[in-house]
Amino acid sequence: MEWRYHLAAHKVIAIDVGHVCQNLYLACESIGAGTCAIAAYDQEAFDRLLRIDGKDEFVIYLSPVGKV
Repeated sequence: MEWRYHLAAHKVIAIDVGHVCQNLYLACESIGAGTCAIAAYDQEAFDRLLRIDGKDEFVIYLSPVGKV
């Protein structure tokens, strides 16, 4: 994102993450499932779990999905 949006990259990423999560809520509603957006989590633990470096790739948002 930085190569294209320079200093605005972080803003664009945050906006896109919000749109993705909003659509996840809509998709869950349509199949009778539930979700909950989570922004407070152990950053290093989730990066390790997903085997990503935490610098060039990192977790931004969590949203579990399940039937209610």
